[in-house]
This record gives sequence, C-alpha cells and structure tokens, in this order.
Amino acid sequence: MPDMPDFPDLSWDRIPLGPFDDRLWWLLIGLCIALLLTVQAIETALEGAWPHQRRTSRLAPRDRTVQLSWGLVALLVIPGALLLIGNVAVLIWRDPEHPEQLALGSVLTGVGWALFLIFSLNALRLGRLFSNLGLIGPLALVVLLLIGDALVLTAFLDILPEWDVVTESIEDKLYDFLPFLDEDE
Repeated sequence: MPDMPDFPDLSWDRIPLGPFDDRLWWLLIGLCIALLLTVQAIETALEGAWPHQRRTSRLAPRDRTVQLSWGLVALLVIPGALLLIGNVAVLIWRDPEHPEQLALGSVLTGVGWALFLIFSLNALRLGRLFSNLGLIGPLALVVLLLIGDALVLTAFLDILPEWDVVTESIEDKLYDFLPFLDEDE
C-alpha cells in the first residue's frame, strides 16, 4: 500500500479572513441578513402569502384574532433583533466584559424569533399545529420575547459606553472616511 502524504492539520483558525477573523463579525453579518429576511416574513405572516389570504373578512373570528396576534409578536421580534445586533456591534467595537443576562436574553430572543418564523411562515408544516392552539400560541411567544428583549436591553445598556464616547467615535470615523470635512467646523 503506498504511503499517504502527511496533510497539515486543517482548522478554522488557520484560514486568513482579514478583518473578519472574529466569530462575532460573522454573527453580526448573519443577524443582519436574518433581520432583512424577517421583515419579509413579517409581511407574509401579517397579510398572508396569497391574495385570497389578505381578505380577513373571509376568516373565522377566531382565526382573525390569531392573525392579529401575530402583529404583536412581530412588534417584539424586530426590537429584539435590533438589540441583538447592537449588542454584537458593541462587543466588537469595545470588547467589554459580557453581562450575565446577555446569554440568556439572546437565547430567549433567538428562540422566540425562530419560532415566530417557523410557525408564521408554516415552515415544516407546523403552522396548522400552532393555529390550533388559538391565541395561546402567539401569547406564549409574546411572553418569551418580552423576557428575552428585556434581558437583551439591560445587557445593551450595561455594555454601552457613555454617549460622549459614542459621538466622538462617530465623528472621528466620519473625518477618517470623508477627508473633505474640516475638523474645525
């Protein structure tokens, strides 16, 4: 049997990724893409994917209430997603100590976000199962997202630096990117 050549140990740490060598960058990119896709999913969940589903007068009163409750869930998905993006951005920018509530809040918000997408878009054919729960299903997601969003918000407020530091950083980077601006103005 011929001798096999020795291959070097391949690992993710050895791949040169430039400025995106930190996993937080990839998490931030993934969260931004997921948020863009979620906006379309929210429209589909609230109005229906097909034109005949957009006529709520044809729905039974129970189904109308369930469809309207998805709007409340959607109102909590977007702020939670934006807070997660903000937390990851501050972690990349300042590299502060991670607050304890960030992990739990991120998991609760992420699970609520994923369940909203799975059930509202009828992915995996679970939409009918969730609609059989009636108003209890969306209300359970509302509670899950409220707790998750509150934890992520408190974590964001813990790691966010003073407002003067934020404005100075923005101004400094603007002067770096736009050299025609005069710093004396």
